[in-house]
Amino acid sequence: MKPVTPTAADHEPVTSTWSNQNFRRLWRGSAASTLGSEVAEIALPLFALVTLSASAAEASTLRVAQFLPFLLATLPVGLLVDRFEHSRLRLMIGADLGRALLIALLPVAAWTGTAGMPMLYVVVFAAATLTVVFQVADFALLPKIVTEGQLVEANGKLAATQSAAEIGGRGVGALLIQALSAPVALLLNAVGYLISANSLSRIRLPRPHEDQPADRAPARPGLVRGITFTLCHRFVRPLLGEAATFNLFNEILMLGLLLYAVRTAHLSPLAIGAIFTAGGLGSFAGAWFGARFTARFGYGRVLLVTLAAGNSAPLGVLLADRSGSGLLALLCAIFVVMGAGIGIANVHAVSLRQAATPTELRGQVNAAYRLVSWGAIPLGAAAGGIIATQAGPFTAMATGAAGVAAATLWVAFSAVPTLRDIHDASRP
Repeated sequence: MKPVTPTAADHEPVTSTWSNQNFRRLWRGSAASTLGSEVAEIALPLFALVTLSASAAEASTLRVAQFLPFLLATLPVGLLVDRFEHSRLRLMIGADLGRALLIALLPVAAWTGTAGMPMLYVVVFAAATLTVVFQVADFALLPKIVTEGQLVEANGKLAATQSAAEIGGRGVGALLIQALSAPVALLLNAVGYLISANSLSRIRLPRPHEDQPADRAPARPGLVRGITFTLCHRFVRPLLGEAATFNLFNEILMLGLLLYAVRTAHLSPLAIGAIFTAGGLGSFAGAWFGARFTARFGYGRVLLVTLAAGNSAPLGVLLADRSGSGLLALLCAIFVVMGAGIGIANVHAVSLRQAATPTELRGQVNAAYRLVSWGAIPLGAAAGGIIATQAGPFTAMATGAAGVAAATLWVAFSAVPTLRDIHDASRP
């Protein structure tokens, strides 16, 4: 592995991420950005379904537009991030500012009577493209801010904060939609991006020495090498298979759930917000306390068991038609268990990928990983729209739940459960 430029983080105690000023600034920016995004996660579909009276096919197309950039732009962005290693912060700040401007257009259009589904598709697609830039750069930046020994703790704190933002964001979003409107909720999303840009602009990384060349690889060989590493590494490959399968079927599950809740069960925006908030509570608990299980039971075992628990929980939606007035309680319970299991597993999976990937390939490997895993989301959204239209929302929910549960098999039948310590992942 090529040596990296020492940072202030290299001199911090292994467990002291809060004492790292750059990490605190990254954490604040991530918290603000995620809070706004979680508001939008509930505000965008309800904006389409309630404000614009979108059909199931139109709601499906919106999700395709929201995640298609992960299929189209991820690899080029990964190369861009690795070529301009010392401009990653500027790329992230620019992405935040661009997303704030784009999302702010939606409430303005709604209040002026010019909003429509075609405009919503374009704005969401453009904002998602900038999200690709932000997330690929973010993955490659964190290992420059903290040491390898701090990765699990740092990712745990970021994931726990994201889960807390999910709790507050979707809850606040539901309240704003119920009391005011979805356009007002979207304004909070734009404000979150602005706060994130301001916090990130305060991060100070050491300047590279003139006699130290940047970690730049030629475009074509780097691209091939990044894809090859992702598809062949014994730990990264099963994580990729699980993530892609999960994302594909989770989209079918969530689209069916939203349609079932709004059109069949007639749940209010506040009730729908409560369901997602329950998932956020589970994710927060899992992400915050998950690292404590690792030392006792082993890294790979904890990842597998928690993944199996979280991925199997959605099978409870099969009881939705029989739950009657207990539907809301059932869905909340499902999301708590799902959030807790996946919250722990995600922290371990991201840390494992970062530890296993050489420094000079992190941007490209993350790009290749997201191309496949997040590229499955628009495919799932399209499939969910077809299933919901042809067979109904309940069938879409059941299909999605079965596929999510099956995603665990990728990790179960791999080398991941044998991994005792994360440091072993970087060994050939």
